[in-house]
Amino acid sequence: MPDAGEPWRASKVYYHQTFTYHRLTTMHQACLDAGIESPYAEWLERWEVPPLEVVTTRVDIRDFFGLAREALKAHRTQIDPDGRWFSMPDELAVQTWPWEDYVLALNDVVTPLPEDDLFSGL
Repeated sequence: MPDAGEPWRASKVYYHQTFTYHRLTTMHQACLDAGIESPYAEWLERWEVPPLEVVTTRVDIRDFFGLAREALKAHRTQIDPDGRWFSMPDELAVQTWPWEDYVLALNDVVTPLPEDDLFSGL
């Protein structure tokens, strides 16, 4: 489409790092320390420890934690809203891991790493 103008490209692209070994082991231990059954134990038993996990951007979502969990539960075809992932009490989960982790996959702007804002440098 030569008449459409210059091509557009996003300046930054991220991969969402939902399940890292570090996150799951931290949340697992928090459950055990709180005296509740960990929903992550069986998962961690089968997990091969990765040689390196990269997280370039960690966004603090503690002020929106409940909203983020409810949004995730709305995706019933991707995650069971009554499943193990949500069995950890919200209060404990937000105290243990109040972040969303990302990997910066494409970056056309200057931004120091690690980041705490997806819009850093834009």
